[in-house]
Amino acid sequence: MVLAASMQAAEPTNPEPINPVAAKVVRAKPVPPKPWKVLETRKASIGKIEVEVGDVFDLTKPDENTWIGRTANHLHVTSREVIFRRILLFAVGDPVRERRIYETERLLRAMPFVKTARIDPRVDPDGTVVAVVRVRDAWTTQVNAGYSQVGGQKTMNLGVDEKNFLGTGKSVAFDLSKDPVRSTWGLTYGDPQLFGSRWTLQANTQYLTDGFVRSIQLQRPFFALDTPWSAGAALSETHNLLYFYDQGIAIFQAPFVQNTVSLTAAKLLHESENRVWRGGVLLQRQDTAYGAITQTAPSGSLLAPTLTNRRLRGPALTVATQEDAFSEFENLQGMDNPEDYNLAWNADMALGAYSRAWGSTMAAPFFLIEATKGWSPSSDDLTLFTTSWSGRKPATGLENSLMSFSLVKYHKLTEDQILAGLMAVDLAHRPDPENLYYLGGDQGLRGFPNQLHPGNARWLTSLDYRYLTEQRWWGLVRLGYSAFMDLGSVRRLDGEGWSRTYADVGFGLRLGNLKSSIGRVILLSVAVPLNREPYQNRWQFSVGNTVRF
Repeated sequence: MVLAASMQAAEPTNPEPINPVAAKVVRAKPVPPKPWKVLETRKASIGKIEVEVGDVFDLTKPDENTWIGRTANHLHVTSREVIFRRILLFAVGDPVRERRIYETERLLRAMPFVKTARIDPRVDPDGTVVAVVRVRDAWTTQVNAGYSQVGGQKTMNLGVDEKNFLGTGKSVAFDLSKDPVRSTWGLTYGDPQLFGSRWTLQANTQYLTDGFVRSIQLQRPFFALDTPWSAGAALSETHNLLYFYDQGIAIFQAPFVQNTVSLTAAKLLHESENRVWRGGVLLQRQDTAYGAITQTAPSGSLLAPTLTNRRLRGPALTVATQEDAFSEFENLQGMDNPEDYNLAWNADMALGAYSRAWGSTMAAPFFLIEATKGWSPSSDDLTLFTTSWSGRKPATGLENSLMSFSLVKYHKLTEDQILAGLMAVDLAHRPDPENLYYLGGDQGLRGFPNQLHPGNARWLTSLDYRYLTEQRWWGLVRLGYSAFMDLGSVRRLDGEGWSRTYADVGFGLRLGNLKSSIGRVILLSVAVPLNREPYQNRWQFSVGNTVRF
């Protein structure tokens, strides 16, 4: 949160004459304080709350008052006002707190069925302070489509995702996908306000040609900075074939079964200005079993991995800290949409132990550490840092140690020209078989096959130049272009050390959906490998709406 204050220079007692030719005095204009801050300083209270829900297309704008806009508004079911009132972090009679106002705005914008959200004060003639909550619905019926042809392998997906079913805020999704090894269809259901409460529910089921994946999560999160407590339960079940790839081809496969149960509870321990500290407990159970491994293609120098069944069960203590230091940006990942990023240090940590007394096959401490930080010297420049480290340490030594670092940089050359860069490093020590690292198309090396090589370490660098045109069609789509380069390498499992540095360049279209909640971008790109493998195509094509950075 940034507090703006007016400043006035003191007049000198005996001012010296100033030569107008030698110097020119420029007085800075005072910055007016924000209206909510003024009301907070006056110790005002909120006397009334009004909620205004705008339709998807604003028909007062000529470029949106078209037959497409009018038809879409007619077909769209307007979000119910009660949904937004449940999100508010303030009520009638509460004293005005600027931080809660802006925190509520971010919560509203984070909802997948909200395009924009602003909360403005209005003081009526009788002195009543009215909080006017203005939200605009997003177009929530999304068709997700993707296609890529990399290394002669085709991957396709098609799905329909409704983020605001009948205006209730609930989401329903159906998807189909096909890749070189399996076909999948799945259903997802989400409820951000279970029975009108702060509890959330997320359920997913996927049926694969070689098995199924199911998960369900019930959670009451820390929905605000000073939320006093949170709790949750998550269950997942996976039954399918585990594939091990090299050169984009499945070399080995084995039946894979994994069941996970996680229970969490935490509470607010300390609050100081805009930072909080939280502590809690975690109970974790994970059972993993592998079947007999079989070879499906010539392995070359790649050896079959060792598969060992395991049961991991035990408790942990958790600690987290978070600060409210959000800043608002635009046109970084999406288009024409506000994007909120936290610029403070934030961290989560869990430390526990798997115990044989609880039924675990090993006695082992385990840990998880995550941290994020952002920097922004101006509204045209943003840097985001993320790191995590997890693992366990039985008597045989550290294993499944997974460490990752990523640095994302955005710099606006002009309002419509953005340089975006990503640098990511992943390091593993004795990883579980399902956690091997791969390098390839799905992992950000857009000119190469998926799962190019397996390894226990990798690095990747991507640089994008993005140009956003002023071409907008029907207030629905904005046209943009991009040119990119990717570089990466993986430390291979076959004992040959680090692979060569793979590189590709490419270009494409960026089509921004101006009526989606997150400024969703559809990418149509062509990539050319600069040092391709003999078995892959010269040109790699992809279509999709997954934006990595």
